[in-house]
Amino acid sequence: MTRYRAAVIGLGRIASTFDDEIETYDIHGAPHAHIACFAAAPEIEIVGLADTWEEQREAARRRWGIDAVFADYRQMLRDTKPDIVSVCTSAKPRADIMLEIANGSYGVRAIRAEKPLCFSLQEADAVIEACRSNHIIVSVNCVRRWHPIFRRALALIEDGWLGDIQHVQALGQCVMTNNGSHLLTTLTMFARARADWVMGEAESTAVDDDGDFEAAGYVAFGNGVRGYFRSFANGPDRHRGEIEEWEFSVTGTGGMIRLVQDGRAPELWTAEEPRPGMNRITMVRRTFPVPTTTRSASLEAVYDLLACIERGAEPRCTAEDAREALEIAIAARESHRRGNVRVDLPLPDRSLQIIEPPHYDIPKALQR
Repeated sequence: MTRYRAAVIGLGRIASTFDDEIETYDIHGAPHAHIACFAAAPEIEIVGLADTWEEQREAARRRWGIDAVFADYRQMLRDTKPDIVSVCTSAKPRADIMLEIANGSYGVRAIRAEKPLCFSLQEADAVIEACRSNHIIVSVNCVRRWHPIFRRALALIEDGWLGDIQHVQALGQCVMTNNGSHLLTTLTMFARARADWVMGEAESTAVDDDGDFEAAGYVAFGNGVRGYFRSFANGPDRHRGEIEEWEFSVTGTGGMIRLVQDGRAPELWTAEEPRPGMNRITMVRRTFPVPTTTRSASLEAVYDLLACIERGAEPRCTAEDAREALEIAIAARESHRRGNVRVDLPLPDRSLQIIEPPHYDIPKALQR
């Protein structure tokens, strides 16, 4: 069995403690945190952890029993020589860290990055080019692209159960770059083509600055599929006091898939020829073939990355996929700013960006 050396930069919630929040029937499933996923894979040895915050370093050391903990991630990369690096910082330093990994001759073969990929399109372009030039695989943790229910829905689509896909809808209350990365990469996964243009409506404050925002938008894809996303409040599901219903639907010439309650209640509908006495094709609900799996979506993402290293394949959510999500979000804001007009992609101004709120500079665990 091939063994891989892994390291983690940024030791907060998504890297270390997220699994404490997972309830029995949570869609995420455990393990979900990056360190937990590496620890669950016998093919992987965790050789280093790095964070600029001493509190985070010590908490991770105690939790995971790993003494190779560093304040300087560059020193960690030099000393531990990992094959895989998870970058779990806030978005602000993420582009610089990924560029350093790509250009620093550390011998890294793959990066598992958190979302959003970075602030600006210019940063995203630079990261993609640097990693491509240095033959480093980048997998971005938009986890629904590995979730078994969402993967089964995609397989049904690819097997022709819905005929020719016409429309994809993605609903989920969130700001556009944080969980909006999940929302948009799920939309584009089902569309199965790159976006050509966007028309959007954004929170009114989004026209005033480059801060994060909620939005809705209409997306045209190169294969003729049309998509709609809405990150405003969408329904009755209440979680920890917040309304945040998530739902995805894919409609084709031969049927429809609905992933209600973020995939907890999947539905498959197919068209049936009219029966005697009927003059219209009717929609019949079928049993959605729920997959059985022993791996969480995040652990699937780790094994997908290992397969990419070994076979030269692309991960299920690439840096290009993450950049596209950022570009669609920015295009929705630019459409709003210009009077809700069509905005063609790619955007010519690569300096356009969406900036995280300032409180993201302080780890959430230290804010509590």
